[in-house]
Amino acid sequence: MRRSAKKLLGVAGSIVILAGIGYVVSNADGARYVPAFSVVKKDKGPVFREGCLVYGAKVVSGPCVYGRKDSDKTVVVFGDSHALQWTPALIEVARKRDWKLVALLRGNCTAALVTIDRICDTWRRNSLKRIRREKPGLVFVASNTQPNVFAKRNGKRLSRAASEPILRQGLYRTLLALRKSGAEVTLMRDLPMANDFLPSECVKENRKRPSRCSFRARRPLSEAYDLAAAKRLKRVQVVDPLPQVCPGHTCRAVRGRILTFRDRGHISATYSRTLAGWLGHRLQDPWRR
Repeated sequence: MRRSAKKLLGVAGSIVILAGIGYVVSNADGARYVPAFSVVKKDKGPVFREGCLVYGAKVVSGPCVYGRKDSDKTVVVFGDSHALQWTPALIEVARKRDWKLVALLRGNCTAALVTIDRICDTWRRNSLKRIRREKPGLVFVASNTQPNVFAKRNGKRLSRAASEPILRQGLYRTLLALRKSGAEVTLMRDLPMANDFLPSECVKENRKRPSRCSFRARRPLSEAYDLAAAKRLKRVQVVDPLPQVCPGHTCRAVRGRILTFRDRGHISATYSRTLAGWLGHRLQDPWRR
């Protein structure tokens, strides 16, 4: 009886600790989800917490080094928040492969060489200069391709449709510049967005039946400047996460107990970490021929 009581107290204590940090949430039906509903929108990973997704007036990224920091195998992740979402998985891959991972990321600033605004454009040029200085063996590129991305011409913001050919040419120029720097390049295709609801909020309201919160993957080729640009270059690896994240073109809001999406258009850092093995099997390794 004493042993059973101690065991129960230990389990109860563990639950209290987890609940205290907001990582596990319980409901009346006993279902638990990670991260907790109260924190899922902020579940962006260590790169974000340490200020390595640049915002505001900053036009230069900080050191932002992860993995094995003294390694001579340098990998750069370059892009906007749609690249940030893959950093939890990339950090795990970098640790396993003894890579130094450098994060060059800016919110709402596509990797494509197009005109957005003075600050974004300056940050992008500075980041490309830093990539040339770092001389990475691999650059991992990802950017937003959703209906809210745009380019400007003559100071005027263009529609999504009018921006597409400019974005395609701009990202082609970026990928070409990276290849000319001597780096191998991997492009991670963008994921679909939930159009009119937040998956985590839906799960909160449908804890018994989270399958109600799945949505169909919509990713038209007319809004796929990332793929179109990469296909123009023979030596650019393209990794498509859609079959893994949205099998059968259905994006599920929950995988086991894990909330898949932190908002309409980004996966959670918790879920991203679970994809490290999947990504590791697909991501090229320039130092292993």
